[in-house]
Amino acid sequence: MNKESYTAASNFPSKLLHQEIIKDGKIIPKHIQLIPTNACNLSCSFCSCSDRDKKKKLSLEQITEVLDICEERGTKAMTITGGGEPLLYKEINEVIQYANEKRIQVGLVTNGILLEKLGFHDNLTWCRISSSDDRIPSYESIISALNTNPQTDFAFSHVVTAKPNYNIITGVINFANKFKFTHVRLVSDLLNLENVPSMNEIKKSIYEISDHLSKVDDSKVIYQGRKDSTKGTKDCYISLLKPLIAPEGVFGCCGIQYAIHGQKRDLINRMKMGDVKDLADILDEQKHFDGSICNVCYYSQYNDALSKLKNKPKHINFV
Repeated sequence: MNKESYTAASNFPSKLLHQEIIKDGKIIPKHIQLIPTNACNLSCSFCSCSDRDKKKKLSLEQITEVLDICEERGTKAMTITGGGEPLLYKEINEVIQYANEKRIQVGLVTNGILLEKLGFHDNLTWCRISSSDDRIPSYESIISALNTNPQTDFAFSHVVTAKPNYNIITGVINFANKFKFTHVRLVSDLLNLENVPSMNEIKKSIYEISDHLSKVDDSKVIYQGRKDSTKGTKDCYISLLKPLIAPEGVFGCCGIQYAIHGQKRDLINRMKMGDVKDLADILDEQKHFDGSICNVCYYSQYNDALSKLKNKPKHINFV
């Protein structure tokens, strides 16, 4: 398993080496992230945006306009995420279908409870199902989605809390192995990092369970502790490469909710690049986010690479 295929945070930006990222001196919005609605059917203790206005959502007209703007500027992929729970958005299938018409691949992040609502989509490249120590995943709903979209890469992203539930964790891993998921990402509760066991401890405990109960094959597990963040940088170019578009506006990345220590659990105005109606101007004028206010950043390697790509060196052919 190539970890870099499935996660960008705290990773060497190898994907940037395989495609055109800069065109006419501008960073292409290759991968946008979309929050269609703030509504959610869960109240997770670790939610980084639990203080949001749950009534806010983007209209279908706004989303199609966003996709028109981004497709014209080179967007090839979109992650539909939260915010809230994307499958609570009434027109979720229309959004995915419109992206298909624009030749934009789609990734979906969902808690998995409402996966029966998901229709078949040629362009649904992957679906990542969120789970946690607090809740057993909705396995029946997941199996329904597997049958509807057999061409899609499915995965779990499991939040490990200060009190890991190894029954749920091993159950998720075993289910993923049985149904040929691409991977299981174990990620620490980002709002309680100091109290969550290290990923080495988690891995050791899974091995101990394997020794004493039944074999747990963790070959598909990505252990992502998230304790290796850096401070943000003024030139946050990833905000142009993969901007976050939400009902509240346009933001620099999907981690903006926990980027400042002690901030409200929400997409706050201080972190906003502009309103949704400003998106074309933000991209055309390359008005990147100023990440120097961020205490926590997981994309420093991407920002460093993008900075180097924007400033083309002399003697470029002498590699």
